[in-house]
Amino acid sequence: MSIELPKIDRWNSEPLDVHTWSDHPEVKALCDQLYDEAGLAVLEPKGNRKPKRTLKESLRVLILDLYVKWLKDPSLSIGFSKSNKDYKVGSRYNALFIPRKIIDVEALLVVAGFIEELPHFKDRESNSRSYTTRIRHTQALRELFDKLTIDLHDIDTHANEECIILHDKYVDDPDDDTIRKIEYNDNDLPEDKLVLLDTLRGQLTVYNKLLKHTFIDIPSYTSSTFKRTITKGRSAGRQQTISLGPDNKFVVRVFNEGLKGHWQRGGRFYRGWWQQIDKEDRSKIYINDKPTLEVDFKAFHPNLLSNELGVRLDDDPYDLGDLLLPDVITTKEQQRAYVKLLVLMGINADSDKKAFQAFRNDDRQDKVANSLTNIQLAALLDAFIKKHPQFDGILNTGQALRLMNIDSQIANLVIDHFTQKDIPVLCIHDSFIIQYDREPELRRILDQATHQVTNHTINHDIKNERHTHHGKVTGNIKGYEEPVVVKYHTPIRIDPSSQYLDRKAKFTKWLELSEY
Repeated sequence: MSIELPKIDRWNSEPLDVHTWSDHPEVKALCDQLYDEAGLAVLEPKGNRKPKRTLKESLRVLILDLYVKWLKDPSLSIGFSKSNKDYKVGSRYNALFIPRKIIDVEALLVVAGFIEELPHFKDRESNSRSYTTRIRHTQALRELFDKLTIDLHDIDTHANEECIILHDKYVDDPDDDTIRKIEYNDNDLPEDKLVLLDTLRGQLTVYNKLLKHTFIDIPSYTSSTFKRTITKGRSAGRQQTISLGPDNKFVVRVFNEGLKGHWQRGGRFYRGWWQQIDKEDRSKIYINDKPTLEVDFKAFHPNLLSNELGVRLDDDPYDLGDLLLPDVITTKEQQRAYVKLLVLMGINADSDKKAFQAFRNDDRQDKVANSLTNIQLAALLDAFIKKHPQFDGILNTGQALRLMNIDSQIANLVIDHFTQKDIPVLCIHDSFIIQYDREPELRRILDQATHQVTNHTINHDIKNERHTHHGKVTGNIKGYEEPVVVKYHTPIRIDPSSQYLDRKAKFTKWLELSEY
Protein backbone atom coordinates (compact mmCIF):
# COMPACT_ATOMS: atom_id res chain seq x y z
CA MET A 1 0.00 0.00 0.00
CA SER A 2 1.53 3.29 -1.10
CA ILE A 3 1.28 6.15 1.39
CA GLU A 4 2.63 9.68 1.19
CA LEU A 5 4.75 10.46 4.22
CA PRO A 6 5.93 13.91 5.27
CA LYS A 7 9.62 14.68 5.04
CA ILE A 8 11.74 13.29 7.86
CA ASP A 9 11.29 15.45 10.93
CA ARG A 10 14.42 15.54 13.07
CA TRP A 11 12.28 15.96 16.18
CA ASN A 12 9.98 13.02 15.42
CA SER A 13 12.55 10.31 16.01
CA GLU A 14 13.79 7.69 18.45
CA PRO A 15 17.35 6.38 18.86
CA LEU A 16 18.34 3.11 17.21
CA ASP A 17 17.47 0.28 19.59
CA VAL A 18 20.33 -2.21 19.40
CA HIS A 19 18.34 -4.73 21.46
CA THR A 20 15.61 -5.43 18.89
CA TRP A 21 15.47 -9.09 17.95
CA SER A 22 13.28 -11.83 16.49
CA ASP A 23 13.86 -15.31 15.05
CA HIS A 24 10.60 -15.23 13.13
CA PRO A 25 10.97 -16.95 9.71
CA GLU A 26 9.41 -13.96 7.91
CA VAL A 27 12.06 -11.64 9.28
CA LYS A 28 14.88 -13.98 8.37
CA ALA A 29 13.55 -14.29 4.81
CA LEU A 30 13.21 -10.52 4.42
CA CYS A 31 16.75 -9.94 5.66
CA ASP A 32 18.10 -12.59 3.27
CA GLN A 33 16.39 -10.75 0.40
CA LEU A 34 17.78 -7.36 1.46
CA TYR A 35 21.23 -8.85 1.97
CA ASP A 36 21.26 -9.98 -1.65
CA GLU A 37 19.61 -6.94 -3.24
CA ALA A 38 21.81 -4.43 -1.37
CA GLY A 39 24.97 -6.38 -2.13
CA LEU A 40 25.97 -6.72 1.51
CA ALA A 41 28.21 -9.70 0.81
CA VAL A 42 31.05 -7.26 0.01
CA LEU A 43 31.15 -6.35 3.72
CA GLU A 44 31.82 -9.89 4.91
CA PRO A 45 35.08 -10.12 6.87
CA LYS A 46 38.08 -11.70 5.22
CA GLY A 47 39.98 -14.48 6.94
CA ASN A 48 38.93 -16.98 9.58
CA ARG A 49 38.14 -14.58 12.39
CA LYS A 50 34.51 -15.01 13.40
CA PRO A 51 32.72 -11.91 14.76
CA LYS A 52 30.37 -12.14 17.73
CA ARG A 53 27.51 -10.95 15.53
CA THR A 54 27.27 -11.84 11.84
CA LEU A 55 26.55 -9.29 9.13
CA LYS A 56 23.07 -10.72 8.58
CA GLU A 57 22.33 -10.49 12.29
CA SER A 58 23.37 -6.81 12.37
CA LEU A 59 21.14 -6.26 9.35
CA ARG A 60 18.27 -7.97 11.18
CA VAL A 61 18.55 -5.63 14.18
CA LEU A 62 18.48 -2.56 11.92
CA ILE A 63 15.57 -3.78 9.78
CA LEU A 64 13.57 -4.92 12.80
CA ASP A 65 13.95 -1.54 14.48
CA LEU A 66 12.83 0.22 11.29
CA TYR A 67 9.86 -2.17 11.20
CA VAL A 68 8.96 -1.50 14.85
CA LYS A 69 9.00 2.25 14.21
CA TRP A 70 6.88 1.74 11.08
CA LEU A 71 4.29 -0.26 13.04
CA LYS A 72 4.08 2.47 15.70
CA ASP A 73 4.14 5.52 13.45
CA PRO A 74 5.09 5.37 9.75
CA SER A 75 6.48 8.93 9.91
CA LEU A 76 8.79 8.14 12.83
CA SER A 77 12.52 8.11 12.04
CA ILE A 78 15.54 6.60 13.79
CA GLY A 79 18.39 8.60 15.25
CA PHE A 80 21.34 6.74 13.72
CA SER A 81 24.86 7.52 14.86
CA LYS A 82 27.66 7.14 12.33
CA SER A 83 30.34 7.40 14.98
CA ASN A 84 32.35 4.22 15.57
CA LYS A 85 32.53 4.95 19.32
CA ASP A 86 28.79 4.38 19.66
CA TYR A 87 29.06 0.71 18.73
CA LYS A 88 31.21 -0.89 21.43
CA VAL A 89 30.91 -4.66 21.08
CA GLY A 90 32.17 -5.14 24.64
CA SER A 91 29.71 -2.65 26.15
CA ARG A 92 27.18 -3.93 28.68
CA TYR A 93 24.71 -1.56 26.96
CA ASN A 94 25.17 -3.38 23.62
CA ALA A 95 24.35 -6.91 24.71
CA LEU A 96 23.54 -8.08 21.17
CA PHE A 97 27.11 -7.12 20.19
CA ILE A 98 26.13 -4.88 17.26
CA PRO A 99 29.45 -3.93 15.58
CA ARG A 100 30.61 -0.74 13.90
CA LYS A 101 29.98 -2.41 10.56
CA ILE A 102 26.29 -1.62 10.95
CA ILE A 103 27.25 1.85 9.66
CA ASP A 104 28.38 0.27 6.38
CA VAL A 105 25.24 -1.89 6.26
CA GLU A 106 23.06 1.20 6.54
CA ALA A 107 25.06 2.99 3.82
CA LEU A 108 24.51 0.17 1.30
CA LEU A 109 20.78 0.04 2.14
CA VAL A 110 20.63 3.77 1.31
CA VAL A 111 22.37 3.16 -2.03
CA ALA A 112 19.96 0.30 -2.77
CA GLY A 113 16.96 2.55 -2.12
CA PHE A 114 15.62 0.90 1.04
CA ILE A 115 16.55 3.69 3.50
CA GLU A 116 16.37 7.47 3.23
CA GLU A 117 18.45 9.87 5.34
CA LEU A 118 18.34 13.31 6.89
CA PRO A 119 22.04 14.20 7.47
CA HIS A 120 23.42 14.90 10.93
CA PHE A 121 23.33 18.49 12.12
CA LYS A 122 25.55 20.53 14.41
CA ASP A 123 24.93 24.19 15.09
CA ARG A 124 27.96 26.42 14.74
CA GLU A 125 27.47 27.71 18.27
CA SER A 126 29.65 25.58 20.52
CA ASN A 127 27.09 25.27 23.33
CA SER A 128 24.17 24.26 21.12
CA ARG A 129 22.90 20.75 20.53
CA SER A 130 23.87 18.50 17.66
CA TYR A 131 21.76 15.77 16.10
CA THR A 132 22.65 12.40 14.65
CA THR A 133 21.62 11.31 11.16
CA ARG A 134 17.93 10.43 10.92
CA ILE A 135 16.99 7.40 8.83
CA ARG A 136 13.63 6.01 7.72
CA HIS A 137 12.22 3.30 5.48
CA THR A 138 11.60 4.18 1.83
CA GLN A 139 8.53 3.17 -0.17
CA ALA A 140 10.47 0.15 -1.47
CA LEU A 141 11.06 -1.13 2.07
CA ARG A 142 7.52 -0.29 3.18
CA GLU A 143 6.15 -2.46 0.39
CA LEU A 144 8.17 -5.35 1.80
CA PHE A 145 6.95 -4.52 5.34
CA ASP A 146 3.37 -4.68 4.09
CA LYS A 147 3.82 -8.36 3.30
CA LEU A 148 4.83 -9.27 6.85
CA THR A 149 2.35 -10.65 9.37
CA ILE A 150 4.68 -10.46 12.37
CA ASP A 151 3.34 -8.25 15.16
CA LEU A 152 5.02 -6.24 17.92
CA HIS A 153 4.27 -9.09 20.35
CA ASP A 154 6.51 -11.35 18.24
CA ILE A 155 9.46 -8.96 18.46
CA ASP A 156 11.71 -8.71 21.50
CA THR A 157 12.64 -5.03 21.68
CA HIS A 158 14.79 -5.56 24.77
CA ALA A 159 16.76 -8.72 24.01
CA ASN A 160 19.56 -9.14 26.57
CA GLU A 161 19.23 -5.45 27.50
CA GLU A 162 20.94 -4.34 30.71
CA CYS A 163 18.34 -3.17 33.23
CA ILE A 164 20.75 -1.78 35.86
CA ILE A 165 22.21 1.41 34.38
CA LEU A 166 24.91 3.66 35.76
CA HIS A 167 24.94 7.35 34.84
CA ASP A 168 27.65 9.90 35.44
CA LYS A 169 25.19 12.33 37.02
CA TYR A 170 21.49 13.01 37.29
CA VAL A 171 19.92 14.37 34.11
CA ASP A 172 16.17 13.95 33.82
CA ASP A 173 16.26 14.13 30.03
CA PRO A 174 15.78 11.05 27.81
CA ASP A 175 17.88 12.62 25.05
CA ASP A 176 20.89 12.57 27.36
CA ASP A 177 20.46 8.90 28.22
CA THR A 178 23.06 7.46 25.84
CA ILE A 179 25.86 9.90 26.55
CA ARG A 180 25.35 9.67 30.30
CA LYS A 181 25.76 5.89 30.56
CA ILE A 182 28.88 4.73 32.39
CA GLU A 183 30.46 1.33 31.76
CA TYR A 184 31.09 -0.84 34.79
CA ASN A 185 32.72 -4.24 35.11
CA ASP A 186 31.33 -6.83 37.51
CA ASN A 187 34.86 -8.10 38.16
CA ASP A 188 35.87 -4.67 39.48
CA LEU A 189 33.01 -4.39 41.98
CA PRO A 190 33.42 -5.13 45.70
CA GLU A 191 31.73 -8.37 46.74
CA ASP A 192 28.89 -6.61 48.58
CA LYS A 193 28.05 -4.41 45.57
CA LEU A 194 28.19 -7.35 43.17
CA VAL A 195 25.74 -9.29 45.36
CA LEU A 196 23.49 -6.22 45.60
CA LEU A 197 23.41 -5.64 41.82
CA ASP A 198 22.86 -9.32 41.08
CA THR A 199 19.89 -9.28 43.45
CA LEU A 200 18.42 -6.07 42.02
CA ARG A 201 18.97 -7.27 38.45
CA GLY A 202 17.29 -10.59 39.21
CA GLN A 203 14.28 -8.87 40.80
CA LEU A 204 13.92 -6.46 37.90
CA THR A 205 14.26 -9.24 35.31
CA VAL A 206 11.34 -11.12 36.88
CA TYR A 207 9.33 -7.88 37.09
CA ASN A 208 9.94 -7.11 33.41
CA LYS A 209 8.83 -10.61 32.48
CA LEU A 210 5.61 -10.05 34.43
CA LEU A 211 5.04 -6.71 32.66
CA LYS A 212 5.63 -8.32 29.27
CA HIS A 213 2.84 -10.79 30.03
CA THR A 214 0.46 -8.17 31.41
CA PHE A 215 -2.08 -6.28 29.30
CA ILE A 216 -1.65 -2.59 30.17
CA ASP A 217 -3.68 -0.16 28.08
CA ILE A 218 -6.17 2.72 28.06
CA PRO A 219 -9.64 1.61 26.88
CA SER A 220 -10.68 4.96 25.40
CA TYR A 221 -7.64 5.19 23.10
CA THR A 222 -8.41 4.40 19.48
CA SER A 223 -4.73 3.91 18.70
CA SER A 224 -1.87 2.16 20.49
CA THR A 225 0.29 5.26 19.93
CA PHE A 226 -0.32 8.94 20.45
CA LYS A 227 1.53 12.21 20.07
CA ARG A 228 2.57 14.18 23.12
CA THR A 229 4.08 17.65 23.17
CA ILE A 230 6.91 17.99 25.68
CA THR A 231 6.26 21.11 27.77
CA LYS A 232 9.32 21.32 30.00
CA GLY A 233 13.08 21.07 29.78
CA ARG A 234 15.43 21.46 26.85
CA SER A 235 13.10 19.44 24.58
CA ALA A 236 10.07 21.69 25.22
CA GLY A 237 7.94 21.98 22.09
CA ARG A 238 9.08 18.65 20.68
CA GLN A 239 6.46 16.15 19.56
CA GLN A 240 7.00 12.71 21.07
CA THR A 241 5.40 9.49 19.85
CA ILE A 242 4.33 7.37 22.82
CA SER A 243 3.60 3.69 22.29
CA LEU A 244 1.27 1.83 24.63
CA GLY A 245 2.38 -1.43 23.10
CA PRO A 246 4.65 -4.27 24.20
CA ASP A 247 7.71 -2.39 22.94
CA ASN A 248 7.37 0.26 25.66
CA LYS A 249 6.95 -1.66 28.92
CA PHE A 250 10.59 -2.41 29.77
CA VAL A 251 11.73 -0.90 33.09
CA VAL A 252 15.29 -0.08 34.16
CA ARG A 253 16.89 1.26 37.32
CA VAL A 254 19.27 4.18 36.93
CA PHE A 255 21.95 4.90 39.50
CA ASN A 256 23.86 8.18 39.39
CA GLU A 257 27.24 9.82 40.02
CA GLY A 258 29.14 6.95 38.41
CA LEU A 259 31.25 4.59 40.48
CA LYS A 260 32.01 7.36 42.97
CA GLY A 261 28.32 7.25 43.96
CA HIS A 262 28.89 3.69 45.28
CA TRP A 263 25.41 2.70 44.01
CA GLN A 264 23.88 4.87 46.74
CA ARG A 265 22.76 7.77 44.56
CA GLY A 266 19.58 7.58 42.52
CA GLY A 267 18.43 4.09 41.67
CA ARG A 268 14.96 5.06 40.51
CA PHE A 269 12.82 3.02 38.13
CA TYR A 270 12.48 4.53 34.65
CA ARG A 271 10.76 3.94 31.31
CA GLY A 272 7.44 2.22 30.88
CA TRP A 273 4.92 4.28 28.93
CA TRP A 274 2.94 5.07 32.09
CA GLN A 275 5.83 7.35 33.09
CA GLN A 276 5.63 9.18 29.77
CA ILE A 277 2.01 10.35 29.88
CA ASP A 278 0.20 13.05 31.83
CA LYS A 279 -1.38 12.27 35.18
CA GLU A 280 -4.86 12.80 33.73
CA ASP A 281 -4.23 9.96 31.27
CA ARG A 282 -2.64 7.74 33.93
CA SER A 283 -5.98 7.67 35.75
CA LYS A 284 -7.48 5.93 32.69
CA ILE A 285 -5.03 3.01 32.68
CA TYR A 286 -6.47 -0.49 32.87
CA ILE A 287 -4.35 -3.47 33.94
CA ASN A 288 -5.55 -6.83 32.59
CA ASP A 289 -8.80 -5.11 31.63
CA LYS A 290 -9.48 -3.82 35.17
CA PRO A 291 -9.64 -0.15 36.27
CA THR A 292 -6.75 1.04 38.39
CA LEU A 293 -6.04 3.47 41.20
CA GLU A 294 -2.92 5.58 41.62
CA VAL A 295 -1.69 5.98 45.18
CA ASP A 296 1.00 8.57 45.87
CA PHE A 297 2.90 9.78 48.90
CA LYS A 298 2.19 13.28 50.15
CA ALA A 299 5.16 15.68 49.89
CA PHE A 300 7.43 12.63 49.79
CA HIS A 301 10.93 14.14 49.76
CA PRO A 302 10.13 16.96 52.22
CA ASN A 303 8.64 14.32 54.52
CA LEU A 304 11.70 12.08 54.19
CA LEU A 305 13.94 15.01 55.09
CA SER A 306 11.77 16.25 57.92
CA ASN A 307 11.44 12.78 59.45
CA GLU A 308 15.24 12.50 59.44
CA LEU A 309 15.32 15.80 61.33
CA GLY A 310 12.88 14.48 63.91
CA VAL A 311 9.83 16.54 62.89
CA ARG A 312 6.67 15.11 61.32
CA LEU A 313 5.18 17.47 58.74
CA ASP A 314 1.53 18.39 58.63
CA ASP A 315 -0.67 17.20 55.78
CA ASP A 316 0.00 20.27 53.60
CA PRO A 317 3.44 21.73 54.34
CA TYR A 318 3.26 24.03 51.30
CA ASP A 319 0.30 26.07 52.59
CA LEU A 320 1.53 29.38 54.06
CA GLY A 321 -1.89 30.44 55.27
CA ASP A 322 -3.12 33.93 54.41
CA LEU A 323 0.36 35.28 53.75
CA LEU A 324 0.88 36.17 50.06
CA LEU A 325 4.44 36.78 48.90
CA PRO A 326 5.41 38.55 46.73
CA ASP A 327 2.76 41.05 45.58
CA VAL A 328 2.48 39.53 42.07
CA ILE A 329 1.05 36.33 43.56
CA THR A 330 -2.68 36.88 43.84
CA THR A 331 -4.16 33.61 45.13
CA LYS A 332 -3.33 31.06 47.83
CA GLU A 333 -3.57 28.27 45.26
CA GLN A 334 -0.97 29.91 43.04
CA GLN A 335 1.32 30.55 45.99
CA ARG A 336 1.02 26.97 47.22
CA ALA A 337 2.00 25.67 43.77
CA TYR A 338 5.03 27.99 43.70
CA VAL A 339 6.12 27.06 47.22
CA LYS A 340 5.88 23.35 46.35
CA LEU A 341 7.94 23.80 43.19
CA LEU A 342 10.49 25.98 44.95
CA VAL A 343 10.95 23.49 47.81
CA LEU A 344 11.38 20.61 45.36
CA MET A 345 13.92 22.65 43.39
CA GLY A 346 15.66 23.43 46.66
CA ILE A 347 15.93 19.72 47.43
CA ASN A 348 17.42 19.07 43.98
CA ALA A 349 19.81 22.03 43.73
CA ASP A 350 23.11 22.55 45.52
CA SER A 351 22.80 26.35 45.72
CA ASP A 352 20.13 29.04 46.04
CA LYS A 353 21.02 30.47 42.63
CA LYS A 354 20.58 27.13 40.85
CA ALA A 355 17.29 26.45 42.63
CA PHE A 356 15.86 29.84 41.66
CA GLN A 357 16.95 29.49 38.04
CA ALA A 358 15.51 25.98 37.84
CA PHE A 359 12.23 27.35 39.22
CA ARG A 360 12.03 29.95 36.44
CA ASN A 361 12.98 27.41 33.77
CA ASP A 362 10.38 24.86 34.80
CA ASP A 363 7.51 26.26 32.74
CA ARG A 364 8.23 28.94 30.17
CA GLN A 365 4.51 29.56 29.69
CA ASP A 366 4.05 30.75 33.27
CA LYS A 367 4.86 34.46 32.93
CA VAL A 368 4.41 35.17 36.64
CA ALA A 369 6.85 32.42 37.67
CA ASN A 370 9.32 33.57 35.01
CA SER A 371 9.18 37.11 36.36
CA LEU A 372 10.01 36.32 40.00
CA THR A 373 13.42 37.60 41.02
CA ASN A 374 15.92 35.85 43.28
CA ILE A 375 14.97 38.25 46.08
CA GLN A 376 11.27 37.43 45.71
CA LEU A 377 11.91 33.69 45.56
CA ALA A 378 14.20 33.91 48.59
CA ALA A 379 11.37 35.62 50.50
CA LEU A 380 8.99 32.84 49.50
CA LEU A 381 11.45 30.17 50.61
CA ASP A 382 12.15 32.02 53.87
CA ALA A 383 8.42 32.03 54.63
CA PHE A 384 8.35 28.24 54.15
CA ILE A 385 11.38 27.80 56.44
CA LYS A 386 9.81 30.09 59.05
CA LYS A 387 6.84 27.71 59.14
CA HIS A 388 9.16 24.66 59.12
CA PRO A 389 12.40 25.78 60.83
CA GLN A 390 13.88 22.25 60.67
CA PHE A 391 14.69 22.95 56.99
CA ASP A 392 16.94 25.91 57.80
CA GLY A 393 20.33 25.21 56.21
CA ILE A 394 19.09 21.96 54.64
CA LEU A 395 17.54 23.11 51.37
CA ASN A 396 19.75 23.95 48.37
CA THR A 397 22.44 21.55 49.57
CA GLY A 398 22.04 18.82 46.93
CA GLN A 399 19.88 16.28 48.76
CA ALA A 400 18.00 14.89 45.73
CA LEU A 401 20.08 11.88 44.69
CA ARG A 402 20.38 10.61 48.25
CA LEU A 403 16.61 10.90 48.75
CA MET A 404 15.98 9.29 45.35
CA ASN A 405 17.97 6.30 46.53
CA ILE A 406 15.73 6.04 49.59
CA ASP A 407 12.52 6.27 47.57
CA SER A 408 13.91 3.73 45.07
CA GLN A 409 14.55 1.27 47.92
CA ILE A 410 10.94 1.69 49.03
CA ALA A 411 9.69 1.27 45.46
CA ASN A 412 11.79 -1.86 45.03
CA LEU A 413 10.26 -3.45 48.13
CA VAL A 414 6.76 -2.63 46.89
CA ILE A 415 7.38 -3.91 43.36
CA ASP A 416 9.10 -7.08 44.57
CA HIS A 417 6.27 -7.88 47.01
CA PHE A 418 3.64 -7.80 44.29
CA THR A 419 5.84 -9.40 41.63
CA GLN A 420 6.30 -12.45 43.83
CA LYS A 421 2.50 -12.71 43.88
CA ASP A 422 2.24 -12.22 40.08
CA ILE A 423 0.40 -8.93 40.65
CA PRO A 424 1.60 -6.12 38.36
CA VAL A 425 2.11 -2.71 39.95
CA LEU A 426 3.36 0.32 38.01
CA CYS A 427 5.78 2.78 39.57
CA ILE A 428 6.10 6.51 38.89
CA HIS A 429 8.84 7.22 41.47
CA ASP A 430 6.71 8.09 44.52
CA SER A 431 3.34 6.90 43.24
CA PHE A 432 2.03 3.47 42.29
CA ILE A 433 -0.73 2.24 39.98
CA ILE A 434 -2.50 -1.03 40.70
CA GLN A 435 -5.81 -2.75 39.96
CA TYR A 436 -8.45 -0.99 42.05
CA ASP A 437 -9.32 -4.05 44.13
CA ARG A 438 -5.68 -4.34 45.29
CA GLU A 439 -5.54 -0.78 46.64
CA PRO A 440 -5.90 -1.69 50.35
CA GLU A 441 -3.01 -4.16 50.10
CA LEU A 442 -0.89 -1.61 48.21
CA ARG A 443 -1.39 1.01 50.93
CA ARG A 444 -0.49 -1.50 53.64
CA ILE A 445 2.71 -2.48 51.79
CA LEU A 446 3.61 1.18 51.22
CA ASP A 447 3.52 1.74 54.98
CA GLN A 448 5.51 -1.40 55.72
CA ALA A 449 8.17 -0.67 53.06
CA THR A 450 8.55 2.96 54.15
CA HIS A 451 8.93 1.98 57.79
CA GLN A 452 11.41 -0.77 56.92
CA VAL A 453 13.66 1.68 55.03
CA THR A 454 13.24 4.85 57.13
CA ASN A 455 11.72 3.81 60.50
CA HIS A 456 8.86 6.20 59.72
CA THR A 457 5.66 6.21 57.70
CA ILE A 458 4.43 8.91 55.31
CA ASN A 459 0.81 9.62 54.47
CA HIS A 460 -0.47 8.78 51.00
CA ASP A 461 -3.70 9.25 49.12
CA ILE A 462 -5.52 8.23 45.95
CA LYS A 463 -5.19 10.57 42.99
CA ASN A 464 -8.05 9.20 40.86
CA GLU A 465 -11.54 10.55 40.66
CA ARG A 466 -13.97 7.90 41.87
CA HIS A 467 -17.69 7.30 42.24
CA THR A 468 -18.78 7.93 45.82
CA HIS A 469 -21.58 5.80 47.27
CA HIS A 470 -23.35 5.50 50.61
CA GLY A 471 -24.70 2.29 52.05
CA LYS A 472 -25.91 0.83 55.31
CA VAL A 473 -23.75 -1.61 57.27
CA THR A 474 -24.70 -3.72 60.27
CA GLY A 475 -22.74 -6.20 62.35
CA ASN A 476 -21.99 -7.68 65.75
CA ILE A 477 -19.35 -5.08 66.60
CA LYS A 478 -20.32 -2.61 69.30
CA GLY A 479 -21.78 0.50 67.73
CA TYR A 480 -22.79 -1.33 64.55
CA GLU A 481 -25.74 -3.33 65.90
CA GLU A 482 -28.08 -0.91 64.17
CA PRO A 483 -27.59 -0.03 60.47
CA VAL A 484 -24.94 2.67 60.00
CA VAL A 485 -24.52 4.66 56.79
CA VAL A 486 -20.94 4.45 55.46
CA LYS A 487 -19.25 5.98 52.44
CA TYR A 488 -17.41 3.84 49.88
CA HIS A 489 -15.95 4.30 46.41
CA THR A 490 -15.93 2.47 43.10
CA PRO A 491 -13.75 3.26 40.07
CA ILE A 492 -14.97 5.25 37.11
CA ARG A 493 -15.16 2.73 34.29
CA ILE A 494 -14.38 3.62 30.70
CA ASP A 495 -16.34 2.42 27.67
CA PRO A 496 -13.77 0.57 25.58
CA SER A 497 -13.13 1.54 21.97
CA SER A 498 -13.29 -1.17 19.32
CA GLN A 499 -9.57 -0.68 18.77
CA TYR A 500 -8.91 -1.39 22.45
CA LEU A 501 -10.92 -4.61 22.18
CA ASP A 502 -8.84 -5.57 19.14
CA ARG A 503 -5.60 -4.90 21.03
CA LYS A 504 -6.85 -6.96 23.96
CA ALA A 505 -7.82 -9.85 21.67
CA LYS A 506 -4.42 -9.76 19.96
CA PHE A 507 -2.62 -9.74 23.30
CA THR A 508 -4.76 -12.60 24.62
CA LYS A 509 -4.01 -14.68 21.56
CA TRP A 510 -0.27 -14.00 21.88
CA LEU A 511 -0.39 -14.86 25.59
CA GLU A 512 -2.04 -18.19 24.85
CA LEU A 513 0.71 -19.05 22.37
CA SER A 514 3.55 -17.90 24.62
CA GLU A 515 5.29 -20.20 27.05
CA TYR A 516 4.61 -18.03 30.11
